Amino acid sequence: MKFVATKFGELDFEENEIIVLPKGILGFSQLTRYILLEKEGSGPFKWLQSVEDPNVAFVIADPLNFFPNYKLEIDEKELEELKYANSKDLITYVIVTVPQDASLASADLLGPLVINPKRQLAKQAVMSNSPYTTKHYLLDEVKKRLRRKRLNKRGPA
Repeated sequence: MKFVATKFGELDFEENEIIVLPKGILGFSQLTRYILLEKEGSGPFKWLQSVEDPNVAFVIADPLNFFPNYKLEIDEKELEELKYANSKDLITYVIVTVPQDASLASADLLGPLVINPKRQLAKQAVMSNSPYTTKHYLLDEVKKRLRRKRLNKRGPA
């Protein structure tokens, strides 16, 4: 299949590469079909490109790359529609917002995307009663981790 995306130009992909989000993404419920793109030089980031609207693509990342203690706490009933056999088969991403000032990039840890790659099914799950919010700054987290590493190298005072 071919699709021309605003950001990436012509994309060539197979039907079985399409990830279906039956309920869409918050604010984009009408769009249910996406492909996952990995672009060279994007580091830990990937793109979730709609194949229904050429203007819609989300930057996503594995939350553990930035937040190593991130815990996905979602009721299994909420994930039943993903038709998975084992929760270890599921992949979790978070949507990253990158404003003009990239140092203010943030991740939505409250509404992760959960994908069953075996079935190419996904959903945006919203974690209720969670300590997470929709805006966790990536650069702040990287700085905290670097500080912790430096302190650990110095050892106890």
